[in-house]
Amino acid sequence: MRKFTLVILCLLSWIGMKAQEKALLYSHYTFNGLALNPAYAGSHEMLSVNLSHRSQWMGFEGAPSYNILAAHTTLKKTAMGLGLLVMNESIGLRRYTGFYMNYAHRLTVGNGKLALGLKAGLATGKMDVSGLESDDDVFNANSSSYLMPNFGLGMYYYSRNFYAGLSVPLLLGYKTSESGKITAYHDFNQYAWYFTTGVNLKVADNWVLQPSAMLEYEIPSGLIADAGASIIYKDLLRVGCTYRTKQALVLLMDYKINYQLRVGLAYDYGMNGINEYNRNSFEIVLEYNFGFQVKASNPTLF
Repeated sequence: MRKFTLVILCLLSWIGMKAQEKALLYSHYTFNGLALNPAYAGSHEMLSVNLSHRSQWMGFEGAPSYNILAAHTTLKKTAMGLGLLVMNESIGLRRYTGFYMNYAHRLTVGNGKLALGLKAGLATGKMDVSGLESDDDVFNANSSSYLMPNFGLGMYYYSRNFYAGLSVPLLLGYKTSESGKITAYHDFNQYAWYFTTGVNLKVADNWVLQPSAMLEYEIPSGLIADAGASIIYKDLLRVGCTYRTKQALVLLMDYKINYQLRVGLAYDYGMNGINEYNRNSFEIVLEYNFGFQVKASNPTLF
């Protein structure tokens, strides 16, 4: 059964390499703005570093595992924001790592800022068939490694109490030919579009209600929506719940340990067919903001 599951994951991984690349799935998407939208760079008005890990479908051999390192900052006395993004994905026999630089140009609009962002970098990956212990030519022929460029773009508006963003995090896809050669391609119809939004609503002294949503749309698979709300106490503790259409109910929590460091957790309760075998996905996020006490002209949770 374990070998059968591994083979199925291998096939899914191989098929995935023929599709458009897309941003990794994260439940704590308010913590992973740079992974979804290059225009997010510099939105914290200080140097911000984020580490994220997600284990999906825990208990399955070869189940998806995601890791992200994101760092972004503003350049003093300019309208520019810069960011570095490193993304790592492991699913079945597929290994993928992306290294990207992000640039955002920010304009003051009303009480907030509108940022236009671009992303460029390199992606490397391979199909590792060594774990199959098999001489099957189908798998062995598609074990090539690759190093390919990729790009992304987006726009992001944010103020102290509201944000909204629209992006295509990755513009290129990678496909494998019958000979096993991997090439990059572009197809507008394969774009994965992401829309994120959220608002802070003060409901009482020290208490804030924060509805938020993330919509992902691509023509082949349609629309996936995450929507929910969190309650925030004194900007220290946030607890919330979101629903992902036909997939999961997500419980969220994060806590500000001090002015610089925040830690977040997410737990996905699966609601689709795989729930019969395993229903757990887990996520942990660490965010450190440098210089918060020195200068943070417009601190924001977003």
